[in-house]
Amino acid sequence: MNYFYSAGVMGYGTGRFWHKAYNFPNFTRVTKTLTMVSKVGHPFAVIKVGNTVWNKVSLHNMGIWNWYYKNYVGEVNIIVSIAGMDSEIAFMLNRFLNEVHISGVELNFSCPNVKSFKNKRIPLSKVPLYLKLNYLQDPYDYDLDKITGIRLNSVPKFSGGISGKAAQKYNWPWIEKFNKEGLNVAGCSCNTVEDLKHMEDIGCKEIGLGSIVLTNPHLVETLKKK
Repeated sequence: MNYFYSAGVMGYGTGRFWHKAYNFPNFTRVTKTLTMVSKVGHPFAVIKVGNTVWNKVSLHNMGIWNWYYKNYVGEVNIIVSIAGMDSEIAFMLNRFLNEVHISGVELNFSCPNVKSFKNKRIPLSKVPLYLKLNYLQDPYDYDLDKITGIRLNSVPKFSGGISGKAAQKYNWPWIEKFNKEGLNVAGCSCNTVEDLKHMEDIGCKEIGLGSIVLTNPHLVETLKKK
């Protein structure tokens, strides 16, 4: 099983101050979602409630150019998450992200903070593209022939999103359904060893480590890439 740190928990790829308390494995990191220009809003904030994490809407981000100059370190195990309108996505891919040394790009079409693609077209890219949706969206609305894999965002709830234990009843049936149809959806909403095993049982080839980094960081420390 392959693991990656899903968008948000590792900030813009360099980690957050509380990561210093743990010796996390060096899995691929997905950045917090970036737009073409910086967007002012609330700082990244999550509220941990047991095995669940809630994040609020109207977050801000530094923009793709500031990320490049301040956070990009040329590591291959970074996937950059981006959002925006058709022309902005195409510009970021064709004029920028295709030229840097990264593992791929995540197209976040489920972000409530950013106006996204109108036509749901997927642009061509020299790097692997991943589609980020939520459980209310239909992946068949998109050009899946250009997509390497699908990731799920947090479940829209309470003027924000919930992830972790509380999101399982929404996300897991969606994952199982589309994995059975061969769409390569990554596992998520995991908190325990049993949760990780369940993701493997329903056809996941990789698992995103999101809320678990907050709710069960010691388990993350024990994971070894296979």
